[in-house]
Amino acid sequence: MPAIIEPKSELIPGPATVAALVAQLVEGTWPSTDEERETLFRHLLFESGERLDHDSDASSTASYTLLTDLPGISFASWNLFHGRFMSVHFHLYTFPKARAPETRLGHHAVSGMLTDLYGPPSRPWEDKEVPPSIWKVNHREIVTHLFTTRESSLMLSISDGELAVAAEAEATHETGNSDRIVPSQ
Repeated sequence: MPAIIEPKSELIPGPATVAALVAQLVEGTWPSTDEERETLFRHLLFESGERLDHDSDASSTASYTLLTDLPGISFASWNLFHGRFMSVHFHLYTFPKARAPETRLGHHAVSGMLTDLYGPPSRPWEDKEVPPSIWKVNHREIVTHLFTTRESSLMLSISDGELAVAAEAEATHETGNSDRIVPSQ
């Protein structure tokens, strides 16, 4: 992995720290068991928090808060799909005002570093201001999306690509029939 140089800014966490975290999540082995996920979380100094959805939900996806000592993360979560670790999500550079320049600076810095590491992203749709960006690396999907309408935040998600596709397909097909998509083991 090439050296990541931190731009001079007051962004917390620094964009290089964010890019290094992403690199650890996409370049290492993705957990296939809960024990492996817990080992990864300990390595990254993450801790699983409380469940965000209800245990009684019929959904095949479960969401939990993600606790970390990394400063500057306003919210983090992680998800399971059919009991398998699917994704982590972070909200960074969050400000309670629309179009915060710090958030845009953080978005551009993180996106630039991810582009340097993994090439240009795809953009699934065009947004009037800033479209989401998607990188596909090592069977993982990295997504960044800048939100600035009411408050400002950079959303960053890292997912197992196959599980994310299966979860999306299942969510859109919720017909109750037996031909639902189940990811390979």
